[in-house]
Amino acid sequence: MLGEGVKEKDVTLAIAVRLRATLTAAGFTVVSTRDADSGTPPTYDQRAEIANHSHALACIVVHATASGSGVHLYTSVLPPQEADTEQSDWYDTPHRFAPVSWDMMQSTSVSQSRRLAGELSAALGKANLPMISGQAAMRPLDNMQCPAVAIELAPLAVAGSDATPVTDTNYQQRVSTTLTAAMQMWRGHVDATATAPNTAAAPMSKAMIAHQAALALSAAKAAQAAAEAAGRAAARRAAARAAAAKLHAASVSQSGGPEQSGESKPKSEENAAPASSSGDSRANPTQTGGNP
Repeated sequence: MLGEGVKEKDVTLAIAVRLRATLTAAGFTVVSTRDADSGTPPTYDQRAEIANHSHALACIVVHATASGSGVHLYTSVLPPQEADTEQSDWYDTPHRFAPVSWDMMQSTSVSQSRRLAGELSAALGKANLPMISGQAAMRPLDNMQCPAVAIELAPLAVAGSDATPVTDTNYQQRVSTTLTAAMQMWRGHVDATATAPNTAAAPMSKAMIAHQAALALSAAKAAQAAAEAAGRAAARRAAARAAAAKLHAASVSQSGGPEQSGESKPKSEENAAPASSSGDSRANPTQTGGNP
């Protein structure tokens, strides 16, 4: 009870309905855990299951209070789940993921939840809505595996006048519109992160670094061996050409040269190209071997 005849469940349902309408108008698909006042409301576990099964972009748990002023924002008091820092055997052994207990589900998303609370807090400040934030152990918040915050609406203090009650429809609409604008900013940030190219290199373990170094050393040795083999092959070809030239020179010297022995000119001289580039054999018949 928030006062005489005012039940929190009625106020939270009214806020949720307004928030669902503004979010839907902004293009969000909204899943509610309660659409009407029923005799058997869903349990905390059932609310968390609905949120987890919908793979929500964000979850907002709505509360109301008769104390304080403005909007109170809460995130889970659970510490963020720490990732494994020792990765020396990451590539050498099968990787296993430890299950998360039901009461610790929010620990996998609490860092994002705090960033979401920051977005909501900034929007409320711009709208001149008093706001306080904190952390609390709260169900079903601790059981949600998505960015999640609890929003508690308190009366709005007005200078020189009575406070605006949480049942005021204009106040509820103002808060809903502000939260929706913040959720649009949050969606834009999440989408940009999801579609941005991942240019950061993944961290490598010591074993992986050593493996990469061994591959590089092996490739360098292979390249050096190939270069040395190519050099030896080139040296052998050069030596073979030199030996053939010496053998040819010795043969010519022993026979007295081709003109003295009556041998014909070498084929390279018989096939020499004519001095003229016209391709007409009549231009220089002497050089081409043709008749005048």
